[in-house]
Amino acid sequence: MISALIIVLFMLFMFARVPVSIALALATILAMLAGGYDLMTLPQKMAASVQSIELMAIPFFILAASLMNALGLTRQIFAFATAVVGHLRGGLAHANVVAGMIFSGISGAAVADAAALGAISMKEMPKAGYARPFAAATVIAVATLGPIIPPSIMMVIYAVIANVSIAKLFIAGIVPGLMIGALLMLLIWFLGRAGYAAYPPPEPFRWRALAIASRRAVFALLAPVVILRGMAAGWTTPTEAGVLAVFYALAVGAMQRTLSFAKVRHCLRETVEASSLIMFIIAVSTALSWVVVAEGTAGQFAGLVSEYARSALVFLLVSNLFLLILGAVIETLPAMLIALPILLPAAKALGVDLVHFGVVVIFNLVVGIMTPPMGIGLFILAAIGKLGMGELVRASVPFLLLLLVALALLTVFPQISLFLPQLLWP
Repeated sequence: MISALIIVLFMLFMFARVPVSIALALATILAMLAGGYDLMTLPQKMAASVQSIELMAIPFFILAASLMNALGLTRQIFAFATAVVGHLRGGLAHANVVAGMIFSGISGAAVADAAALGAISMKEMPKAGYARPFAAATVIAVATLGPIIPPSIMMVIYAVIANVSIAKLFIAGIVPGLMIGALLMLLIWFLGRAGYAAYPPPEPFRWRALAIASRRAVFALLAPVVILRGMAAGWTTPTEAGVLAVFYALAVGAMQRTLSFAKVRHCLRETVEASSLIMFIIAVSTALSWVVVAEGTAGQFAGLVSEYARSALVFLLVSNLFLLILGAVIETLPAMLIALPILLPAAKALGVDLVHFGVVVIFNLVVGIMTPPMGIGLFILAAIGKLGMGELVRASVPFLLLLLVALALLTVFPQISLFLPQLLWP
């Protein structure tokens, strides 16, 4: 009963436009009072939840991505991607996908990708002749790669909660990320071929342009390699990799003479604000989850699922349906923190691989950034592109359907996620 009260209160606060972090806190406090819980438990659980060395990786990855963006490396990546695939039909849309896959290896967050790529794409694509709603929908779809291709802030949080290796989870996201990127490029080609989207004539391929773009972007392109190589080889922890990424960004900025005190100060301010919000949401959600577990809701759900879901696949399909609905009405991170205490016991009971489950859960919820009414990606690109929500949602439908197909593939074929981790950690 108390668990249901938490969800109802949270939804009421959200519809009243209360910020999500405050809505979580208020719903938890009121539910604890209704259930007769000692409110002193709240700060204790909140403080304990963020005292983790692994969570220290989050501010470093946020800072690294902010520095890369402020120092111009994001634009260099986009220019390189345009030089590589700009000659294809729908070239700038393809360039968005390629640039998104590269930048995802730096940022670790869908919102960061949507904002960074949107700021560039919503200038370049309409100027080249692409419809503004189509350009915005492309950026949102590409931004879903942010939490899948490592490093990933959501993967760090999931790994801490589920007690799995962050490095294994990071590596597990590489093949799914590349697969989703390839499917998006295939969809872009098909939309042009079928006449659904009108593309301007492609620019001819020029080796000279590629050479110039490659030379300018070489350090930006090496950033994901620097971040991932150390973790894959076991040389660095994810937190150390985040520190390394920050120093790498600063070194590149100094080398290219784009580094300034004002830019660093701005990036530090952005990082403090974003990290504080994420940590507060983690802390409050942990207290909320504790109440759900204490009420026995998680155990009851696990028993119910174990009784009726006779196989891991059925459980995954049911979980996907539950998460798709949850992700459509609650923002990604709070949705994951609310769902995991309910789903993880059942996943363990049915023998579901928790690394594979993490990839499925995270991608499922990230799809929510382009599903109304709470799709944060839709709001970001509507603001950047000065678009109406209706036209943006309509343009996003083909991309949303494609992402659901990708989710089905990841669910049904676990080896897409597990191939590389099993290869590196036999």
